[in-house]
Amino acid sequence: MIRFTFDPEKAIDAIEFIAREKPGLSQYYVGKILFFADREHILDYGRPITGDRYVAMKDGPVPSAVRKLLNGEYAGPMAARFFERVNVNHKGNLQLVYAKADEAKSRLSGSDKEYLRESIAKHAHLTYGELRDLSHEDAAWAEAWERDGSAAEEMNAELWLEELDNADAAKAELVENRRCVA
Repeated sequence: MIRFTFDPEKAIDAIEFIAREKPGLSQYYVGKILFFADREHILDYGRPITGDRYVAMKDGPVPSAVRKLLNGEYAGPMAARFFERVNVNHKGNLQLVYAKADEAKSRLSGSDKEYLRESIAKHAHLTYGELRDLSHEDAAWAEAWERDGSAAEEMNAELWLEELDNADAAKAELVENRRCVA
């Protein structure tokens, strides 16, 4: 199983970017938008946007560290930086995400922003059920969910590479360039 190095600064930048582009999305939509953008960016550029570890949960893939950020489970400098840039409003069991007024300097690349925008355009308008069903089509989600049939099993990002004609070469390049840990 390959794993990427989580970049908390870029994750905060990505959440803020999504909240600026589409204010008021719930934590569920933010997580799915990140998932689809990260997966496609890995396939096209050989690196993720956030490096978060995705886990299989009942309603689809969830970026584990981003989930903790949105749920207020982190403390310290990372949480402080997050809440300086993002408002999370609680509405029942939903966390609605809004960017603060001043845009901070972002570490997102042009391709990071492009893939986030594309993911927002493709997924933000879907119903909860449509988004869940679409994310359940992911091979890495299905494999992790079937592993023991319970939530929070880590998804194997290596399965995404199977979509490529040169899956073995892509994995070798990720390991060689230290973009992941095999």
